[in-house]
Amino acid sequence: MRILKVLAWWLSFVAACGLIITIEAHGQLDRFTHTHHGVGFVIVLGLLLAIPARVIGVVAAFVIELLLVGWERSALRSVIRPSASVRLDMLSTLVMLLLPQRWLGYLLSFGLLFLVNSYLAAHVHLSATHLLTAWGLQIAALVVLQSLVSYWLHRLEHAVPALWALHQFHHSADRMTLMTSARGTQFLKGIEMGIVFVPMALLTQPTLPTPAFGTAGFVVVVAYFIYHIAVSTNGYLAHSNLDTDYGWVGRWLIVSPHMHRLHHATEARYHDKNFGNDVVIWDRLFGTYVRCDPTQDPASVPIGLEQNPFNRRDSLLGSVQEYFITTLVVFWRELNRGRTASRRGQLVAPT
Repeated sequence: MRILKVLAWWLSFVAACGLIITIEAHGQLDRFTHTHHGVGFVIVLGLLLAIPARVIGVVAAFVIELLLVGWERSALRSVIRPSASVRLDMLSTLVMLLLPQRWLGYLLSFGLLFLVNSYLAAHVHLSATHLLTAWGLQIAALVVLQSLVSYWLHRLEHAVPALWALHQFHHSADRMTLMTSARGTQFLKGIEMGIVFVPMALLTQPTLPTPAFGTAGFVVVVAYFIYHIAVSTNGYLAHSNLDTDYGWVGRWLIVSPHMHRLHHATEARYHDKNFGNDVVIWDRLFGTYVRCDPTQDPASVPIGLEQNPFNRRDSLLGSVQEYFITTLVVFWRELNRGRTASRRGQLVAPT
């Protein structure tokens, strides 16, 4: 039985990776359609897109969790009779899965995503890849920089009151549902994209890297793609109810469900810890890594916010109001609070 369970886990993991590849390819297909208008092509493309790739990717993650934690503790069970928190997770995921997400993102981010995607990407060229003479160095530098920027951006979202006012919506979930990984607003996404654009632009360019693209380059690109898939898959699993810390791998290499659960914990001793989204090295290096108290079961650590402005309305309409309105109200209140405090010469810390 144990062998069958392990086999089922790995088959589900491989399936999830394959489905996430489809998710990544979805955006490329979307761009590809702008240059192909043949009737035959449109029909074939329509058949390919008939299976909603992003939805299947989320479902695959649900299956992995279900196989490992069982029905009673699975996120799938919580979806059947959702609490207010789970309903907000579902709404956030729905917004993420919508096909016209790009235009919806432009609207909900008040144009910030449009500015990054359309203007900065077209007019700001800061590429430094000519300093790196090999594909391997370029992609390795991109992976490291991307991970480091992600870590520090996450720390800023906890340290800067205005950013915390937006990021706390993600932390307002009172249970992990896999969909919690998508619990966020397009407004914050626009700010994040604007912050990370400049450092990311240093290692990207509109043309191929300086060396010729040979077999070695192909291998490196495939390796990067696999890395990206693994990070995407683990992002789902880190917000699941999996009862694992990945052993020494989770303590030194990859962010585990236990590690990230402590980041969401309500207890003060775990606050402002475990900021890494992919690897553990940055928390270890900058002194923000924390392990669970030996006397406490990590799976039993309560998560959420002590003072939670969300999850208060137990209805679909209420969830819509909290997602689209309450998030912005909390943000503007924090801005006004900060402006008032600055006039008085006071410092305001996130609560």
